[in-house]
Amino acid sequence: MIAILAGLNLVMCANPKTESLDAKKLQEVWDRQEIEQLMYRHARSLDRMDADLMKSTYWPEGIEEHMDPIYPDLFHWNDNAWKFVPDAMKGFTKVKITQHRISNILIELDGDKATAETYVWAYHVHEENGVDKEGILGGRHLFNLEKRNGEWRIMKRFTIFDWNQNQDASAKWSDNFSDIYRPKRNKTDESYKYLTK
Repeated sequence: MIAILAGLNLVMCANPKTESLDAKKLQEVWDRQEIEQLMYRHARSLDRMDADLMKSTYWPEGIEEHMDPIYPDLFHWNDNAWKFVPDAMKGFTKVKITQHRISNILIELDGDKATAETYVWAYHVHEENGVDKEGILGGRHLFNLEKRNGEWRIMKRFTIFDWNQNQDASAKWSDNFSDIYRPKRNKTDESYKYLTK
């Protein structure tokens, strides 16, 4: 019986249709992983205010579309994403700290194109009349993505904010820590010693 099963396994492994199906599944796993990493790099670019990293997540003709419910005048855009990058970086200088979390990632692949939905939780500390405020946003990013020469990038990112809070800040940050342990919103952050992109 063992010999028969072993022989059947060899026949199945030698079947070109099975090999083709396995290769396709493996490629899909790889593509999904690459897309997830792309989304995480985009979130990192916002928190570290890394314009080059943010730009690298979009194709040159990519579109960014969203309106922030707490800062509608500061963060409203529906145009080319590369043109948005300088405005986004300028806008974030008016915010003391940010943290973006991406989750619930659903990806639908169609060859070298993909669509996706992710949840986003965004935390911002800003000042209003001398008082620190916490702007906390919950929403979803909807994506059109495209792979060119093996690289996935965003063709369009559309954001829907499902809810938001704007309240007096209560979080305690690491102001009393040694400098090495404090978050920095630029390339002097310790993470750049560990991650190169």
